Amino acid sequence: MNGKLIKPALVALAIVGALLVVGGIAYATIPDAGGVIHACYQKNQGTLRVIDTDKAQTCASSESPLNWSQTGPQGAQGPPGPTGPSDVWSVDGYGAGLKSLPFQTPVDLATTSTLPAGSYFVQAETEAENIQSLSTAYFCDLVDSSTTYQETRVTSSDWVTIHVQAVVTLASPDTISLQCEAANSAGTEAFNWQLAAIKVGTVH
Repeated sequence: MNGKLIKPALVALAIVGALLVVGGIAYATIPDAGGVIHACYQKNQGTLRVIDTDKAQTCASSESPLNWSQTGPQGAQGPPGPTGPSDVWSVDGYGAGLKSLPFQTPVDLATTSTLPAGSYFVQAETEAENIQSLSTAYFCDLVDSSTTYQETRVTSSDWVTIHVQAVVTLASPDTISLQCEAANSAGTEAFNWQLAAIKVGTVH
């Protein structure tokens, strides 16, 4: 008795599985090889059915054919975005020796190559020392050919690291320099200077 009940169930499952496989194969041909989906719109009843043109299926006389692409057309290109911080100009004077800082006479310790017009975040530093261990006032600036952007003042009788940073906007191509001087004492030297200018898109 149990065997007679099981066999019809197995047959039913096999039929369902076969239908699913056939349905899957049919679905695989929609859209067609060109990526186009074909359908028929029944004008009187307002129904829509998808057809498989690879199987020679067509619309009836009471239906209107409709075709659309699985992938839509290429949209219009948007406006270009602002330039990101992708370019860095760097001057590395670490281990490059000593430079004298004359009394009240600015000296360029590091200078970038010519930068394109635009905005930059600029960081610089140098180490300095008075060889006579005298208290010395150091003036360090970030400058281009005509403008001083940042002035840093440090006083020390010992070895000191001087940091300078600023946001610089160039209206035309120019260079940026780290410029320092000893304001009140002779016998002062700078060493291990570094300068980096990072181009930025927008300054807020």
